[in-house]
Amino acid sequence: MIGIGGRLLPMACGSLAPAIAPIAHISVLWYFWKNYARYVDRRFCSCSCWDTVFKGPYESGIASYKHLYFNATQNTMKIWILTVIVVITFYECVKQLTALILQHRVRYSMLILFGLSIFSHYYSWWVCINYYNDDFYYQWNHQLFFTLTELIATGMVMHLANVESAVTAKKVLCIVGISLFHITAGSFDQFINNVIRGEGYAHQVVRDIGFMVPDIFQLCFPIWLLRETRNKCFLTRPFLKDKSLHKDIVTMLFFVFISFTLCYLL
Repeated sequence: MIGIGGRLLPMACGSLAPAIAPIAHISVLWYFWKNYARYVDRRFCSCSCWDTVFKGPYESGIASYKHLYFNATQNTMKIWILTVIVVITFYECVKQLTALILQHRVRYSMLILFGLSIFSHYYSWWVCINYYNDDFYYQWNHQLFFTLTELIATGMVMHLANVESAVTAKKVLCIVGISLFHITAGSFDQFINNVIRGEGYAHQVVRDIGFMVPDIFQLCFPIWLLRETRNKCFLTRPFLKDKSLHKDIVTMLFFVFISFTLCYLL
């Protein structure tokens, strides 16, 4: 029997997470770019690029200062729908994980992986918002492919976060394969130049490390989990004799190769 606190706490945590993330994001941006920010004089500020539709008959033409402007366009609709989907999904994930913690049914290794993946998912949402907002789609397919694979891996992490979910080689290698693809593609894409060679700006270094560290953990933690699970099962065949596991590993490596190829064709 779950008490009121057991029901309200997951809802509160789920609501708090999407509310805090944008505040933390803008705070980080302010830290890096505060010296380049423009001063806004609200008395003389105006925007001639705003269609004023959402204000109805109350304001038209070149409007005065507003904290938030938006135009009534198809891209604004896409931005809104995408944001609603992301917020609801984030809320439900945090709510579910909080409930698992309270019920003592959570795998903490998967909980850590989810926490580390928040940055990459938030970044994906933010760049998609900017693509729509700027009508700039040069890297849209490339980013979309990364985002879809991230979602698949996080979906499997959420599934395995429940200790009642069986740990199998196929589930683990799904996460491992995607993380291996991200590490490989990310290294050739930006990480080596920006971080290893030191050619990136501070915010680029922080961003690329924020991508790479979660991927490394998503590579290591699931392998450790599978190893522990196999060691506890007396019926498990030794690694060298487990042909089914060998087949799964070969399939995973083939997936990594195909994904890496597609990534650079998009």
